[in-house]
Amino acid sequence: MKQEEAMKYNRRIFPFYKGFGWDPLFYSAIIFLFLTEVKGIAPAKVMYAEAIYSLFLLILQIPASILIERIGSRKALILGTIFATIQITMMIFINNFAFLILAYFMSAFGNAIKDIARNTLLYASTQKCKGKNSFGNINAKGSSFSYVFSAISSIFTGYLFVVNPYIPLVLSSLISMLAVILACRFEEIDEEKKENRTILESIKDIKQGFKFIIKSERLKALFLFTAIFVGVLSMITTYEKSLLTDLQIAPQYFGIIFAILTLVQCFSVGYQDKIHNTKNKTLAFIAIPIFISFIMIGIVTNLNLNFVLTIIVVMIAYFIHHFFRGPYWVLKERYITNFTSSDNRAKILSVNNFIQYIGEIVIKFLGGLLLEYYSTGT
Repeated sequence: MKQEEAMKYNRRIFPFYKGFGWDPLFYSAIIFLFLTEVKGIAPAKVMYAEAIYSLFLLILQIPASILIERIGSRKALILGTIFATIQITMMIFINNFAFLILAYFMSAFGNAIKDIARNTLLYASTQKCKGKNSFGNINAKGSSFSYVFSAISSIFTGYLFVVNPYIPLVLSSLISMLAVILACRFEEIDEEKKENRTILESIKDIKQGFKFIIKSERLKALFLFTAIFVGVLSMITTYEKSLLTDLQIAPQYFGIIFAILTLVQCFSVGYQDKIHNTKNKTLAFIAIPIFISFIMIGIVTNLNLNFVLTIIVVMIAYFIHHFFRGPYWVLKERYITNFTSSDNRAKILSVNNFIQYIGEIVIKFLGGLLLEYYSTGT
């Protein structure tokens, strides 16, 4: 297949691949319930496992990028999606904390590979394109597909969990296999050959990236904010499900609740450009309502109010959180990229991932430690 045709073909199937392979379907809404209620793993240990998952992601970033350079984006994307599929299947057979850690290692390895390979493959397929075929638009279309597919699947996930808690994970494994098939359908795009880098060279790049960041007050502030904020958002993703469990919300409603919240994010992503253009303190504009929503939840769940009133306030706070969460991911990448040039982009993005994972590890571990001694609401 000619390169132009291969690029066009990749652009056509990419949104479907991202829709099925970015965030596991039939998985996120009930995995906390599955691990805590079916497998008997304590909520604090689930949080510890997620902190260790972030540690794995941190450690595997450099090996993943080197692997992609050696075998190419297409083969790496297939390999990463296979590992992600294996991890989902392993969750069905989890019987202890050690096995959970092994499954998360497989997930971290798969995601470390495919998160890079997915973007490099798309970039190679859109580098000459503008408008609707540009990298940003194709990527955003894939994100929208993922949000919509996730919302639709989430509606049924809770009910399927009640029928048999293993059904959602079996379906998730099968759909992840479909993502593997779609990954195999991509065409490799010939790119300018670069000299293969070693681990030591990659570490040197990260050091250079740190030196560049230290010289910029705004970059230091942005990266510190990212480390804390992304860590908190990751922790709250688990806390939300833990809180609904504490409030004794029936499993079949979990899927419906998170389907609605996913659609809220899908809707709010479209406002990222307006938020960027109308606000000088964009990140503060996003972060303050999110943190206020957490405080609202903490207060109302500790006041022993009427159950219906408590649920209404919690749902409003969840809505606020997810509405502002949607645009954040797009704006974060936009702002960080604005500080880069072609000469230092890879170095700074590598440092961003490094700092972000450090933040996730520390805050998720703290989140697990807190759950050892306090209720989720507290």
